Amino acid sequence: MLRELLNNSPDIWISDIESHFIPEATRQIARYGDLADRGNFARLADMLRKTRAFWYWSRRGITIETDRWYDLCRAHDWPGVLEGLFHYVHTQEIADPPRPWDQILWGDKTPVYMVELPLLSTLFPAARFVHIIRDPRDCCLSSEKTWGDSPMRTAQRWADRTRTCRAAGRRLGPGRYHELRYEDLVGDAPGVLGRVFDFLGLSTPADVGRFLRVPENYGAARGEARVITENRQKWKRIMPTGLRRGIEGVTGDLLTELDYEREYPDLPTRRLSAVQMTAYRLGDAWRQLNFRRRELGGWAEAVKFLLAR
Repeated sequence: MLRELLNNSPDIWISDIESHFIPEATRQIARYGDLADRGNFARLADMLRKTRAFWYWSRRGITIETDRWYDLCRAHDWPGVLEGLFHYVHTQEIADPPRPWDQILWGDKTPVYMVELPLLSTLFPAARFVHIIRDPRDCCLSSEKTWGDSPMRTAQRWADRTRTCRAAGRRLGPGRYHELRYEDLVGDAPGVLGRVFDFLGLSTPADVGRFLRVPENYGAARGEARVITENRQKWKRIMPTGLRRGIEGVTGDLLTELDYEREYPDLPTRRLSAVQMTAYRLGDAWRQLNFRRRELGGWAEAVKFLLAR
């Protein structure tokens, strides 16, 4: 949602595909040598074509030809190669862009990067980071409905990732890290987005609050072309009492810090055990495999997708 609200500005572009591969590829990049060498560049390109991002881009008709990608890189170091890739995708996602590439901010929306701010902030020293936080109880409901994920595992991962991201954001400082709550965004999109645009150093569009594209492929907001203001506090209406208590048990300190309502304010915050998390993870992996089997039409394609980076 936030991605397409920002994309409505002519000064910003974020691909509708989550990249996922950047941190792991960054840790391996030295093995590819000088990327100005076309042979080395081609080896890297071949490796990246095995990732989920390229798979999704291909399904959307976006083709990445190695020579054209190479030519679009303003520099042939790793950050420059990444910029060249996103520039290439931009030329195909946005047929008639309102601004040329060198006049816009480009970005990436990949939620798991919450735990990678130190790496990403070093890779891109001028990058700024926007962290949108949602009530974990509603996150758990959404993840369970969409993917079948275990709510308790989702809650623990939400807590771990949120703590890690906020700590890294504090180290980066307010000039590079901006935090907002999902509930505030859906309640006052123009006001919250105005502060985001100020943080990014951009003018707020006159039609702020509109989507460039329908932003959700899954979940309760699937196919919606507007902000779903009712997508708040669903947990109060449909989540069983025992599960509400369990989730608050692993997220309670953060609920307090982030000014979310607590039903059990005296409940101490704890961590799920490694055994519990492993059991939940195995169940989630099986449900994810079945989801992809239905989506892709077979077990082989589902396994191939889940093994991709």
